[in-house]
Amino acid sequence: MKYIIALLISFTALVASAQNLQLSELKSFINHPSASLRDSLTVTGWVIRPELSARQAHQMYQTFSFGNQKEEQGKAIAWLRIHADNGVINQLYYQLPGIEQYDLILKDIKEAGTEKKGVQNMEDKNINTYYVSADYTFQTIVGAGTYTIMVMTNRSL
Repeated sequence: MKYIIALLISFTALVASAQNLQLSELKSFINHPSASLRDSLTVTGWVIRPELSARQAHQMYQTFSFGNQKEEQGKAIAWLRIHADNGVINQLYYQLPGIEQYDLILKDIKEAGTEKKGVQNMEDKNINTYYVSADYTFQTIVGAGTYTIMVMTNRSL
């Protein structure tokens, strides 16, 4: 019952603001079946991108896009890529629609009792910063006008 309620809450939140996911929603996806999240995302307007998805043995990643930008119709508003082992999500990357949404999630990460790890590093013209809590590791990736948040569980199943 607890599992069904969590999925129902996640689904309701997705419908309310499909491309603007909150940190609590992203964390709620972790340790849940990838098939359930896939179904919820596609109902709310996210599109599976098979050309950017793969499966090998018990590991899988699946990429979703949402909408089209007004300026560039071929470019999505937001992206989400989930990683799963044995069908259970353990990591995800969310490319946000803009800096305003990024700033809100970054504020939530900092307020969640995380510890900023080390110095920011520069890789492929992106600035990467890591934040760690007891349950999650977060990575922020900023560069070339894109803002991405990675969420990964620190706990094994």
